[in-house]
Formats: sequence, C-alpha cells, structure tokens
Amino acid sequence: MSKRNTLSVLGLTLALGTSQLALAQSPGKNYHAPTRGFFIEHGLTSGNGVASIELHSGSDNIDAGGGIRLGLENAEIIFNSGLRTYDVNEALVKYQLPDIRSNENGQSAIKWAAIAGLGHIDQENAQGDTVLEQTNIKLGVTATVTADAGTFTLGPRLVFADSDTATGKQDDTFVEIDLGAYVGLVDTKSGQFSLGAEAAFTTEDDRDDTIALGVRWQYSDRLALDVVPVVMSDGDQLGLPGLVRVNARF
Repeated sequence: MSKRNTLSVLGLTLALGTSQLALAQSPGKNYHAPTRGFFIEHGLTSGNGVASIELHSGSDNIDAGGGIRLGLENAEIIFNSGLRTYDVNEALVKYQLPDIRSNENGQSAIKWAAIAGLGHIDQENAQGDTVLEQTNIKLGVTATVTADAGTFTLGPRLVFADSDTATGKQDDTFVEIDLGAYVGLVDTKSGQFSLGAEAAFTTEDDRDDTIALGVRWQYSDRLALDVVPVVMSDGDQLGLPGLVRVNARF
C-alpha cells in the first residue's frame, strides 16, 4: 500500500473520529480499557498492582500469540509475543511522564510515556543449525489525548534490529511513527463499542507502511475484545473476523 493512500485513509478516519455525530454514549459507566490500541501503545499505564493477559489469533497467516502486562507505580512492564516481524519476542518498559496540560484549566491533558524495549530470539532446526537469530532494541515515547468523542495517539521511536537467517545477515536502524485515532460508537448494556484506525510509518528498508482498521468491544470493566478485519502492509490481510485480540484484566 502506498504512503499516499495510507495518509488518505488515516486522514478520513481522523475526520470521522472528531465528529460528534459518531458518539452515542451513556454516562455513568467507567471502563478500564487496555493501555494499547490494536497494535500501538498508548501514553498510559495501567496502575500499580493491575495486571492483564492478552491473547491474539486470526485468519490467513496471523500466528497465535499473547502477552502479559504488569502495572507498577508510574510504570508498566509488558512481555509480548509480537505482531510485527522484528519483535516476535520482546520485553517493554513503559514509564509514565508528567501530564502536559493543554490549557490553564488542566483540561484535555496529554498523557505520555517513555518506552524502552529489548527482544532476542534464537531458533534452531532439528539438525542444530540456526534458522533465525534476531535482536532488537527500541527507544521512544508515546502520547495520548482525549478530546470530545475521540482519542488520539502519537508514538515515534528508534529501532535497532539485528537478524541472522539462513539467507544472510542484516543489520538495520530505522524510525517508526505510530498514529492512532479512536471514536466511541455506542454504549450498551453489553458493553461499549468503538471504531479505531491505526497507521505505522517506517523508514525500515524494503518494508511498507501499515494501516489497520477495526472495532473494540469493551465487554466489561475487565474484558476487552478487538476485531481487526483490515491490516494493510507488505501483504494485505483482509478477513472476517481477521485479527482477534483479547485483553483480560485482573
């Protein structure tokens, strides 16, 4: 998918996300959504003593996997079985930074956090030959703001990736920028439904930008289900339900 088409689709979704017509939300419910979108991390941490587990699966060639989130004081530790090529296996630390206030009344505060991650995997075949040896390091920040009906996230980071496969060795250093826009659709007795769009722009060699469109069903205070039928990147993945990712909080 071209960068121009990616920007066009994301821009349309951002416009829809800021529209008041899209929101039909009932007051009084207090959901604790995951501190991530479908793929990207928000500028939020879950809070000390709050833990959650995640599982994902899907159609086409999406492998099953999962992760664990452990809330600490002003921080969060995340263990992932990744959803991108270079972070098949990683540990992240997300540290909450002081809010940035957008006005004198302290409204529409920007929540942001610093992120550092490390991943390494070494796979061998039955003969003891290395099939994949990969190390990645990532450093960045992510910021989230909620305005009216919409929630928006921006997350730039620097990635160092070192891989050695049967086809050769490759070292790469590149920049990624995550963008996310989400809007509440309806709040019902069976939970809240919201629409989201995410894009990941990258300078990685021989890799396209990624865009994802999906729906989050916040079933209860402790359970959230993401259904992402559209993932456009090097190889587009269109399916129903597509990627399915669940977060269970306890």
